[in-house]
Amino acid sequence: MDLVSLGYSYSRIIHDYYVRNWKDDRGSSKTAIAGRAVKAYLADTDIHKNIDAVFKAPDDDGDLEEYSKTWAHQIDKFFSPYETVKLPYSFGDYLVMALDEQYRKSCLVDLDLKRKSIISEVEPHTGDILASIQTAIKETSEAITHLVALAPNGLQDDSDQDLLRARQETIEAISSLEDGLAQLDFELSRRDIEIVE
Repeated sequence: MDLVSLGYSYSRIIHDYYVRNWKDDRGSSKTAIAGRAVKAYLADTDIHKNIDAVFKAPDDDGDLEEYSKTWAHQIDKFFSPYETVKLPYSFGDYLVMALDEQYRKSCLVDLDLKRKSIISEVEPHTGDILASIQTAIKETSEAITHLVALAPNGLQDDSDQDLLRARQETIEAISSLEDGLAQLDFELSRRDIEIVE
């Protein structure tokens, strides 16, 4: 099933792979996936571990199984159309990275296709240059922030999650700059000005 052509949102794509993974007889259980995702989230946001209302950290590793069941229940409630549970910002990234490899890879491909389909819906040259500048400033500052966080000690000591997030932010920054470039090129060609590369 082509989730992107069906118009699925990012969260629906993640949900679909999450469900496929735990329903697979050879796949990890729902609680195992939730446990991996939340443990990675808590490790990256250690400062919040005792105040996060959604994902409270266990005091004892022996309680991890019970906590994972609660976390899986919270994730199910988030994806339910009948609930109004919110998950922490960017938690979807952690959930994707917690999937078993074959589901994780396919999910990342579909998420990238979704991003490309959204970008291609609007002709870049038809946009407003001021909006493009604002978007470029936002996207490049986010990309730089993530890249700077990776810089100490090189990339070898950073998590897969951190590297993928920085890569995604960098792609979004490049895309926003390409939109501005397309607007400039369109205006120059409209004026019959030759662009020399």
